[in-house]
Amino acid sequence: MEEMKEHEGEKRIRNSVVIKAISEERVSIMESRAVDEDEFQGLYEDGAILEPLYNPEQLTRLSENSDILQQCIDAYKTNIVGFGVDFDYDIDADKQSEAAQAILDKEWSRYENFFKYCSLDESYTEIMKKVVDDRERIGWGILEVVEDAAGRPAGLEHIPAHKVRLCKRERKAIPVTMEIPDDEGNMIEITIMKKFRKFIQIVDNQKVYFKEFGDPRILNCRTGLYEESTPAEDRASSVMFFNIYCPYTPYGLPRYIGQLLNIQGNRKAEELNYTYFMDGRHMPMAIIVENGKLTDQSIENISGAKGDKARHKYLILEAEGAEKELSIGDENEKSKVNIRFEKLAEMLEKDGLFQEYCKNNRDKIRSAFRLHPIYTGESQDYTRATADTARQVTEEQVFQPEREDIAFTFNNSLKRELGIRQVSMKFVAPAISDKAEIAAAVTPYVQAGAATPNMLIDALGDLLGKSFEPFEGDWANKPMQLLMKE
Repeated sequence: MEEMKEHEGEKRIRNSVVIKAISEERVSIMESRAVDEDEFQGLYEDGAILEPLYNPEQLTRLSENSDILQQCIDAYKTNIVGFGVDFDYDIDADKQSEAAQAILDKEWSRYENFFKYCSLDESYTEIMKKVVDDRERIGWGILEVVEDAAGRPAGLEHIPAHKVRLCKRERKAIPVTMEIPDDEGNMIEITIMKKFRKFIQIVDNQKVYFKEFGDPRILNCRTGLYEESTPAEDRASSVMFFNIYCPYTPYGLPRYIGQLLNIQGNRKAEELNYTYFMDGRHMPMAIIVENGKLTDQSIENISGAKGDKARHKYLILEAEGAEKELSIGDENEKSKVNIRFEKLAEMLEKDGLFQEYCKNNRDKIRSAFRLHPIYTGESQDYTRATADTARQVTEEQVFQPEREDIAFTFNNSLKRELGIRQVSMKFVAPAISDKAEIAAAVTPYVQAGAATPNMLIDALGDLLGKSFEPFEGDWANKPMQLLMKE
């Protein structure tokens, strides 16, 4: 117990700076909506519900105060899941018998239809965009799997992740049966032991429980207890959990968490620049009157000498001299008035303050996502070759691995629940290859006669933007040089 208290104390000290950066009271030009207290406050004490390191509600709204964070999040959700989905056979379908091909075609249609009709309100792509958006904002995303009367997956729904909390992982492992192919390609059943956890959401001050997808037990969504006698209307649905791995919290953390101070620093700099226009010094010159004072009419003329009304007009100033304390002769003798103008232009700010600081911070925040400026709309002086290289590197190092990780979650669990064995889902990647480069690369093989007609089908489809079926017959798989001789 003493060690746990000491660990908790160290954690609070370690995170105090960044927590203060997102939760301290501050005066803002555009006042943010008041962030409510954590709805789960008071439920963390017994340890059954795990407390996140940072307030998810505050992390969700952090992009309101950043000029770069939302662009990075949009780039992720667009490039990871925004191009739609496709499907592949896990085996070579062309080498299978007609009966086997018919089974594969049914599996393909079943899997494809699930994603096509997983929701009546929005497409699967839009649902996954919201999940990725949540994950990049707060570190995790939640996807609800809606089941039919038979208990099989029938649809998908997005759940706002900042409204969901994790329960402690159970100590007791549950046997789970699954099918895998053996060395000869035949499907065999195996049983593994897995520890599951529950999820909890508060809706209208009512707690709602969810079970982890793949958990074969029946969970009561109102009580959070596993009960076989739970009525159908109270049975909890399952959720799929997507997080950015962090070794010291099961929730995960967003990529930008190390840049919180830079995000808040940029906001302060922008507020300072905006306040300058409202309260800063903008007078280009000072009118200095010596030994007297301007008349009321002259002061009014100066105040109105601005804008279009003062264009190409003369400004006439009248001043009254101050009465001398001692005079000889004329009692009304006044001192000689002198009016001069003092330029203040050199004292004015030439441009916004902390511009270089803001630019460096934007680069740091973007680097946390490992994004090139072209993905956030900041490409101005990049050549086509530079932009293409940046896109290719980012695609290989960032987006494609993320697509494969998310697709694996579906293919490893959802596919099994749907009874699909040999068809897998994948997210579509953007076409980055240059058509001219493809043509230049293929030309030597065509001229040498080494390419077969079927080899060129895919390349031709890429060039024309169409999809072609392979040619049938043995001739289509022979090199062009041999076909010309025949």
